[in-house]
Amino acid sequence: MGRSEVDAVKVLKGLKNKKFPATPNKKKGFQWLLFTKRFFIMLGAVFTLLLALAFTDYPFYAYADLGLVEANYEGEPDVIVMLGGEGMPSADGLMRCYITAEKASVYKNARIAIAIADNKEDPYALQSSKLMAEELMMRGVWLKNLIVEDQGTNTHEQAQFLFQELDSNQKLLIVTMPEHMTRAVASFKNEGFKFVAGSPVFEQNISEENLTKPLEEFGTPSLAFRYNLWSYLQYEVRVAREYTALVYYKLRGWI
Repeated sequence: MGRSEVDAVKVLKGLKNKKFPATPNKKKGFQWLLFTKRFFIMLGAVFTLLLALAFTDYPFYAYADLGLVEANYEGEPDVIVMLGGEGMPSADGLMRCYITAEKASVYKNARIAIAIADNKEDPYALQSSKLMAEELMMRGVWLKNLIVEDQGTNTHEQAQFLFQELDSNQKLLIVTMPEHMTRAVASFKNEGFKFVAGSPVFEQNISEENLTKPLEEFGTPSLAFRYNLWSYLQYEVRVAREYTALVYYKLRGWI
């Protein structure tokens, strides 16, 4: 091997062992790849944690805890406030109407207030407040002095407009979904109502007797387990969403 060839081999070896600095584009691309990798690892860890929790009772108790708000008054309420939620027609709306009718049959002297935003721009749109009032009448509720609050687009605004219609010393009983109850009661108290209680719309009876029943007593064990798992995953989503809303309301000074 000649001298020139030896020199060429040395140069090639030097180039091979030399570390060249990465170009800006390659460096940026590597950082994005690393970020994406870490993001999906974190996402997988969160999903695994949520799935593991769904095999326990923690999602249900977190969900139920949001709905169990202690009343700060004794005796019968003066006004039963039904927050419209998803409106009518919907399963959510029917459940709210059912619980409101049940409470109205017990507290016969209480007025009924329906708080839900109607679509007034479309003359052909179904008016949820009207449909809910008809559903209550169909269930035997005498809608004497019915109050309809259809301007508020969120819980804070609904509490504001109802505060203009009612007396702050009147006793309120709020009917809404369990995960929404804590925020709803806090919003009405923050607006100026002194006496507020809640009646959460649970999808099923959550008495102590039912909660302590073995899973097998609710039907086929495999079906009960699968549907229970799916329900708990849904509870996790509802609880996470509601705690986000509670933080937002707290930051805005609405609760």
